[in-house]
Amino acid sequence: MRMNVHFKNGNAYGLALSFGLVVGLTTLDASRQAQAAEFTMKMGVVSAEDAETNYLRLVKEAVEPASKGRIEAQIFTRGQLGSQSASIQGLQLGTIEAFITPADFYSGIDARMGVLSFPFLFKNRTHANRVLADPVIAQKISTMLDAKGIVGCGQVATADVRYMLRSPLHKIADFNGKKMRINGTDAERERFKRLGVTSVPMNLADMITAMQNGTIDGSGSGITIWVNFNLETISKELMQIEDTLIVSYCAMSKKWLDTLPADLRAMVIKESRAQFQTGVRISNEFVASLTKKWEDRGAKTIRLSDAEQKEIYAKLNSVGQVVTEGKPELRAFYDEMKAASDRIQ
Repeated sequence: MRMNVHFKNGNAYGLALSFGLVVGLTTLDASRQAQAAEFTMKMGVVSAEDAETNYLRLVKEAVEPASKGRIEAQIFTRGQLGSQSASIQGLQLGTIEAFITPADFYSGIDARMGVLSFPFLFKNRTHANRVLADPVIAQKISTMLDAKGIVGCGQVATADVRYMLRSPLHKIADFNGKKMRINGTDAERERFKRLGVTSVPMNLADMITAMQNGTIDGSGSGITIWVNFNLETISKELMQIEDTLIVSYCAMSKKWLDTLPADLRAMVIKESRAQFQTGVRISNEFVASLTKKWEDRGAKTIRLSDAEQKEIYAKLNSVGQVVTEGKPELRAFYDEMKAASDRIQ
């Protein structure tokens, strides 16, 4: 009886065959999808859960669907791909496809990148992003490192530098005699020298340890660092001067981009750079939320008096002129950025 049912008009057999075919094709399709990406795009950042990390997420969310599955973007946070210097070298060698970090860290391969953090180049972060949005300026900065094997994929002023000392910091004189961490640029050294500070070049991980054990007296960083690493345990006071802006620079490996077909290469660059406005909005949200977290922990942000704000502007405003003296290429870019900053309000 069961045999008759199985073969009657071929229905049961056909149904079983069809079902097996569907299952097989579905499994094959799923397998192909899992292996569909022709190219892997490893993207690194030394921090986590901040505006820089979220800029990489924006890039991932734009590039993957636009590539129709041909590119898989992977984000590695907390320096999993190496330090800033190691990651930048990885971009040049083609071992890392993308990386985002403050522009200062690229000044080792092109000093012009340090100009973006010159004191009082911009009025504040909002003004900085208006200047960075200018098409001529954006194109200039995005292509500045092409000859060094690095292609810019977006630059956003994600934060302003806020200063912390292990001892109270309420006025300009409190900086005098202190040892403070810097990224290592000439502008940072000149800025701190004018405040009576000894500069100590140091990467982020070492800075946190050095702040905790007293090897250095303080540092300047974005609000992300102070909050995410719980550094209110060292001091509950941050000084906000808005003299220096942190311009985060997203970069891609030219070596990797050159392995892509022309259509994919153009798409990746276009889609990545197109995230600027959303990146600005996310940065604004992060600064606001992190400032609130800082205050919720019983910490506070301190401003200089109006008189001292004018004094520190007078002390630091000429740093750019001094550190670009006798360096024609560096001075030309500084003059270009200064002119744009004065023109765009």
